[in-house]
Amino acid sequence: MKKVFCLAFLAAAIPVFAAEENLALNKAVTASSTEKAKVEPNLAVDGNPKTRWSSRFDDPQWFLVDLGGVKKVGKVVILWEKAYAKRYKIQLSTDQKHWKDAVVKNDGKGGKETLTFPQQEARYVRFAGDGRASWNGYSFWEFQIFEK
Repeated sequence: MKKVFCLAFLAAAIPVFAAEENLALNKAVTASSTEKAKVEPNLAVDGNPKTRWSSRFDDPQWFLVDLGGVKKVGKVVILWEKAYAKRYKIQLSTDQKHWKDAVVKNDGKGGKETLTFPQQEARYVRFAGDGRASWNGYSFWEFQIFEK
């Protein structure tokens, strides 16, 4: 009986951390354009790092995730394909009419970019690109949204 008490006590003392929930996973998405078939917007929120969205090769372009309801949002992670943005914004809205800039980025590096900002309520999260790093469009393997 003593051993059970000790094990229960130890289990209670060890913190358990839940994995962060990607709020964008399999949500409805739209984009200003798509380069071609098989790189549609929904492929950037499908959880598969081998599929991606790619835009046409001009500026500006946008990519929008509808979270399905108002959520608290404080972090966006973009896993870029080689066609990344030098200048872009992450914008938030609860009604898709009034937008607030959560992040303004003028020095995008590509690769994996983790963008944190003060937590805010949003139903819609939009990437708004206005400066491509190359002649290609914008393309990401995954666009992830987190509470914090």
